[in-house]
Amino acid sequence: MLASEEEEVVVETAILEKTIIKLGTLLALGFGQAGVKIVSGNMNTLDSAGINSLTPGAMVDCIIGYVKICNFSTATEVLQKRIMTFVNQIAEIVHGLVNEYHGAPNSNSGETFLIIWKMEIDSTDDDETRFADLSVLAFARILGQVHMSPLLARYRAHPGLQQRLGSTSRVDLTFGLHLGWAIEGAVGSDFKIDASYLSPNVSIAEAMERATHVYGVHIIASESVVNVCSKAVASRCRLIDRAQVRGSKAPLQLYSFDLNPLSLEVSEKPCVPWNMRQRFKARQLLEVQKRHNWHGDEESLMFKAEDICAMRACYTVEFFQIFNMGFWNYSEGEWPVARGFLIRVRHILGFEDGPSQALLAYMERHKFEAPDNWQGVRNRLW
Repeated sequence: MLASEEEEVVVETAILEKTIIKLGTLLALGFGQAGVKIVSGNMNTLDSAGINSLTPGAMVDCIIGYVKICNFSTATEVLQKRIMTFVNQIAEIVHGLVNEYHGAPNSNSGETFLIIWKMEIDSTDDDETRFADLSVLAFARILGQVHMSPLLARYRAHPGLQQRLGSTSRVDLTFGLHLGWAIEGAVGSDFKIDASYLSPNVSIAEAMERATHVYGVHIIASESVVNVCSKAVASRCRLIDRAQVRGSKAPLQLYSFDLNPLSLEVSEKPCVPWNMRQRFKARQLLEVQKRHNWHGDEESLMFKAEDICAMRACYTVEFFQIFNMGFWNYSEGEWPVARGFLIRVRHILGFEDGPSQALLAYMERHKFEAPDNWQGVRNRLW
């Protein structure tokens, strides 16, 4: 064989290797964690070149996170073609921090992200607690980084968004968290399949996110998540109501992880040019931080995060004590007493506390008299 022919074979082999690597990378990006079994199951059946999309799913226990971009419809109308850049800038923060905190992005419908923290078959109670803590901390960090991002801060000065949303508008997200089972598998047909998670618990996680708009907070987690969190994280989650939630047979306790993102300043760190070398370095640093997050204690993870500390600084012990007195009187049907405490605490932070206002508004509809059949559970409103 001539030297030129040998060189040609080497080049063709290199091209083939790069092509296979790119195809594998695209498969991993397209299917995500939920698609691992779909791909491996089809690759193991070498007796046919066909694809079997009608495979049964697998039941898994997981923490389900639901993230929504606020005012997305308005942003789409104003930004039009640039909406893709807008969503991808947010997705880079969401996906990056979810991965750093041991979660897996599953699907994105434009304004929403479905996030999964999956328990393995051999997961222990300690592992479940760690996943619960990391899911709460991941969402808190995402909120902070979105409000500190210099790229996203530019949209605050966009004239079209200012006209539609006001001069104080900014990019914002809301989050819902719930723990339960889900069926992991392929959804679709021979024409198109998606790796997804199906369960009433997904609807509950979505309901948790919708509840953030009722209570005026950014993160709401159901009792199923908070009950398995460590004491360090659970003690910082505020019980704000009990309610009937679509998808759940029993009423659920709703907890807010209180954060004030308006206290954050935009980061002044220079934007680093994003190329293959920087991407590789970022991956290496991400893996180091990911291992640290799994083995670090909850207190250090929370208090070393400057953005979380800054967003929680305004929430004082006095605030929580007065709110809790108001909430427990509300829960026990002593609504006139609850009204006094909640009115007192509503503006103690220097801005309106959403849960206090939501409970006052609910009681006001009943003229501050608890119904005769009141069991401390709010009717489903979302």
